Amino acid sequence: MHTLRKMLAYTLLKKWTFLSGIILLIVTVVADLIRPLVIQRIIDNVITPSIESALNGRLLLNLLLIYLVLSLITAGSRYISFLLLTVGANSVVKTMRNDLYGHVQKLPIRYFDNMPAGKVVSRITNDTEQLRIFYVVALGQVLTNISYLIGVYIALIRLNVPFGLAALSLIPIFILWAFIYQRFAKEYTSKIRSLISEINAKLNEAIQGMEIVQAFRQEKKIQDEFDEVNESWFKYSQKFMLLDALASWSFVGTLRNFALLLLVLYFGMGSIQGTLTITIGMLYVFVDYTTRLFNPIQGIVSQWAYLQQALASAKRVFELEAVPTEEDEMAILSTDEGEVAFENVWFAYEEEYVLKDISFKVKKGQTVALVGHTGSGKSSIMNLLFRFYDPSKGRVQIDGQTSTHLSRKSLREKMGIVLQDPYLFKGTIASNIRLGKENISDEDINSVIEAVGGSTLMKNMEKGIEEPVVDKGSTLSSGQRQLISFARALAFDPTILILDEATSNIDTETEELIQRAMEVLKKGRTTFIIAHRLSTIQNADLILVLDKGEIVERGTHKELIKNEGIYSQMYSLQASRS
Repeated sequence: MHTLRKMLAYTLLKKWTFLSGIILLIVTVVADLIRPLVIQRIIDNVITPSIESALNGRLLLNLLLIYLVLSLITAGSRYISFLLLTVGANSVVKTMRNDLYGHVQKLPIRYFDNMPAGKVVSRITNDTEQLRIFYVVALGQVLTNISYLIGVYIALIRLNVPFGLAALSLIPIFILWAFIYQRFAKEYTSKIRSLISEINAKLNEAIQGMEIVQAFRQEKKIQDEFDEVNESWFKYSQKFMLLDALASWSFVGTLRNFALLLLVLYFGMGSIQGTLTITIGMLYVFVDYTTRLFNPIQGIVSQWAYLQQALASAKRVFELEAVPTEEDEMAILSTDEGEVAFENVWFAYEEEYVLKDISFKVKKGQTVALVGHTGSGKSSIMNLLFRFYDPSKGRVQIDGQTSTHLSRKSLREKMGIVLQDPYLFKGTIASNIRLGKENISDEDINSVIEAVGGSTLMKNMEKGIEEPVVDKGSTLSSGQRQLISFARALAFDPTILILDEATSNIDTETEELIQRAMEVLKKGRTTFIIAHRLSTIQNADLILVLDKGEIVERGTHKELIKNEGIYSQMYSLQASRS
């Protein structure tokens, strides 16, 4: 019921378009159902009398003209109605996709931890496309068939009450059939949509990780996993096809033949017994209407499959739309000091704490380095700083304001980040640095590239900052991608700069360029560095050593070396390898 209410709400956005289309559908049905009566007049009033007398040519021409006009009205109104319903459906789906995409962007990062990207993509693309079909089929073909059904019953009852009422006895059979059909069809269509989503997820995962798949020779394993899901889809699709064929063709076809048999028997016996008098033209009308009675029924049956699939897709779309978003109507961070304090912070992604009683304070312009083995909690601290997640206990403060009381947007406007594996979008180097912020000029872009030492590495690019960038920047070297990512962060002039393993994927020469640029650019900014290369953080104002989610050591490079603890051992080990 919730799904239908949501769909109705979207339908009302284009109510006049849909209403106009529905009115024209009714015009189509009425005009089309009058045509057999015109043929009946031609047979009974023109053709049959002409056997014994002269053909009434004027009456014939008039009736043929009426038939032609009705045919043109039927064709024209059906065409315009289809256009209106299609335009309305496309508009609704466009709005729905925009709403869904906007909603996804507001979802918490935590939601995507257990939701494959392919499934989200499938809901925004495939499932909404099924809804477009729903609007065209449900408001178009199904309503047309229902209108035909009602119109034929009215015509049959007006022409012959006993036969019309007898035809009404078929309705309970249709209702019983629809109940049985829906029970099985709903299960099959829901499973089919779910499996399509899973197929998309596996495709997305395989394509994204193709280098790893091929490098570790996992093609057969990935293929087998895909084949298993695809085989399940095939089995359920076959079951649904068999159900649909049995219901829509065999069942309805048998009923049609049975009804025509009863029609012949009813009027034949009536004529023999002298209780019924029927003309040839009227017999034609009854045969035509009886046949038409089953055409819409067969149409509704065959279209029921699309409706079931669309409703299953609608449910999945609105389930995604119902996922709570992150509320961002909070206080605005208007200060630019960049002071950061963690006060007794505990944090867990699920049940086990990955950060335990973390406390430290960073003053404006200081550089803080986070050091520790994989899984020690370094990245989790950055996630809390950016409010990708919020603390389970304790609080994070920015310029004296608790982060959970601040708007995420205003908080992140003060921050810049360079990731270990920088993500570049399809476009140009300039568009990847600017990221849609129009007040960053080409001069600004060239300036930040120069500041990070990128002009040397980019000298071979013929188009400069307009050099094309493909998806994820795969045609660029890791050093070039990192420098573009670094320049992007600096172009936004952040108060707080986060470097998450920013030099781990680049060569020593490029690292030296970035290190020299950083010494100038981090002045006046609070800088957090997550680094495995301890040689890059010797000048940090504060080094925090983490182990299993706890700060086990803190101090400057010299102080920690002197203490001969974990940091000293890590530094000595790296020095011996270099």
